[in-house]
Amino acid sequence: MSHSTDFVTACITDASIASYEPSKLKPALTTFTEWCSKKGIPLERTVVFERANIARFVEVGLPTLASATRGNYRSQLLRVAEALLDEAHAPRPLSALAPSDPSVPYTTDEQSLLREWARKEKKARRADAEILVALGLGAGLSAIEIMNIRAHDVLQSTSGAVLVRVAEGRTRTVPLLRRWERAALRRAAELSGDDYLFIPGRSGAGKNLISNFVARGGNKIHVQTQRMRAAWIVTHLAASSPLPELVKAAGVDSLEAFTRYLRYVPARETTESVRSLRAA
Repeated sequence: MSHSTDFVTACITDASIASYEPSKLKPALTTFTEWCSKKGIPLERTVVFERANIARFVEVGLPTLASATRGNYRSQLLRVAEALLDEAHAPRPLSALAPSDPSVPYTTDEQSLLREWARKEKKARRADAEILVALGLGAGLSAIEIMNIRAHDVLQSTSGAVLVRVAEGRTRTVPLLRRWERAALRRAAELSGDDYLFIPGRSGAGKNLISNFVARGGNKIHVQTQRMRAAWIVTHLAASSPLPELVKAAGVDSLEAFTRYLRYVPARETTESVRSLRAA
């Protein structure tokens, strides 16, 4: 068995928490221990189960899990820590987790954090991080769509607009928001036509490709493709983009798909609203 597997087994054996069966603790402990190993955190109980490590793991190490599941993982880890460590080393209670709603768009500040995360990633990961954010915030693509985009799917029109062709699933062509055009063009130019834009050189895409990539990074924000897509939709609604064209670009069937995002669209000044409605 590997060192991390031995560590998990020993922790479960020694914890003996009546509230949780060993089999119930294993997923959380295994995932947490693997995350710690990748981060270079020594597999020593007083180090691994530090409050900051548990909090950071739950914040950025479980990008595909719902808030309730992340909260459950955190509770289990804190209980294990209490059982294994003496009072001086046991972590203090953590504040409640904020609900994770994938339909909540990233704010402007959060989008800046996403851009910063991508730019500050290690050189070997930077281009993939940048194209992930560019296709999410710039074209509103879903996770599976981002994974399937190839270099030849990035096109430039005679007017200079950069277009992203979605060739599978909800087939369509999406104009990139202007501020993300350069990143997409640069990435496509670096690769051959059939190469995947995100993590080229692979033969396919597992469902956890993006979440695994994100989990290995040094991100300060929870990177989530659903929220990037939501931000893209809100950006267009706030800019009064033509709705029929937006429906096509988003790959949805009707305007009803945008209803839940209306509350996030900034309100306009009354005089500006009146002017806009009169002009229509």
